[in-house]
Amino acid sequence: MKKLALVLLCGWVGVPGAVSQQQNSPVIDGYVTRVASNSDFDVNGFRILCGPNTQTTVGQSQSKEVLSYQGCPPETPYLGEPMKIYGSVKKKTQAVEAEQIEAQPVVRGEITGSAVIDALPAPNSIDAQPGILLVRADGYRILISGKTTITWGTPLNSIAGIAAGDWMEYKGRQRSDGVIEADSARFFLGTVGEDEKRLRQKQDFDPSTTPPGAKQSMMKSAFGIIDVRKLPLFENPAMQARVSEIGNKLIPAYQRALPDADPAKIHFRFELVNERNWHDALTLPSGIIFVPRQVVERMQNDSQLATVLADNMASVLEKQQYRFGDIQNELSTTSLGAEAIGLIVPGAGLVGEAATIGYQEIQTKLLQQSGRVSLGLLHDAGYDINQAPIAWWLLAARKPEPTSKILMPYRAAYVYRALGENWEVGTASPKP
Repeated sequence: MKKLALVLLCGWVGVPGAVSQQQNSPVIDGYVTRVASNSDFDVNGFRILCGPNTQTTVGQSQSKEVLSYQGCPPETPYLGEPMKIYGSVKKKTQAVEAEQIEAQPVVRGEITGSAVIDALPAPNSIDAQPGILLVRADGYRILISGKTTITWGTPLNSIAGIAAGDWMEYKGRQRSDGVIEADSARFFLGTVGEDEKRLRQKQDFDPSTTPPGAKQSMMKSAFGIIDVRKLPLFENPAMQARVSEIGNKLIPAYQRALPDADPAKIHFRFELVNERNWHDALTLPSGIIFVPRQVVERMQNDSQLATVLADNMASVLEKQQYRFGDIQNELSTTSLGAEAIGLIVPGAGLVGEAATIGYQEIQTKLLQQSGRVSLGLLHDAGYDINQAPIAWWLLAARKPEPTSKILMPYRAAYVYRALGENWEVGTASPKP
């Protein structure tokens, strides 16, 4: 859960067309969520039962050609592969008897963005070649080559001078292997200006100083305002140690290497809180991340818990609140400046009702970015990135439930999509 306009505490968005009973329409339109073989896989959490009478079509991403087969898919599907399933749903067994399976080609168009560079190839790796640079930024691998029109921000002036922690704006097209070939790119240093310093300082404090018995004002809570200095802490040393250990492991190498006095360094801190209605953590631009106890309890393993922390850390690393907070404030009809340290929670009471379409679109884009970037943090720290969508799936329910009883939320679906398009790219192992 992000600060200000990014917080999604009070609900989730189901995947459009997740299960449909309309005639001549797919009963499932989504992504492969489990795979063991070409005849043993799930889409949107439903086991797909295929056999000799099933018709499978496979769209080709490089052409408009569609190949048709009788039986199960000829090749083992990959996690995050988009599929449409036609047939009859067996709700008791969470399965679909597939009459037709349509494996959808990934549509790869132009992609633009702005983000911090969080990884570069090792000096002697296969990706380190003279005259080109393959960076990881915005959750993508982006190729800078002789065909890229480059603009330099002082003092940067060459590919050799680019380092992790620098920033880039880019535009390009994504290849079938997930790499974006940049048509244009602008590189600049990740400096911290006075406005950003003030924002961090405004919301920076020691959470351990919160007085015992602290609680939120009922009136302010009704309007979705959170006073973070009065969040009730949850005292559990073992759980706190686990959260802090996982969170510290996720800090990217370029951040670890910065001196403590460097303004660009984010001093991440993780604090357990007792907020029972939250379905995510709450992040401040200063690097403080409040983690609800029930989020920790609902996660089935360290990789899932790391997912929640990595996503929130990604929003800070990408400076989402600093870069987009004012835009979102202008799009909301509710003033966000009522509290010196308060946070407005969209979806709670009048604030959620006041949100405009543009406001929600920005929310979605920022959630997508933090979801993509978090996969890189998880991968670098040695966690299982395939557990990431499952974490958001489990958190979508109001009470603890297995994923078989939860409609897959949008957030989980997007992470599956990112896994398929940027990491799996048609294979069984990550590419970046």
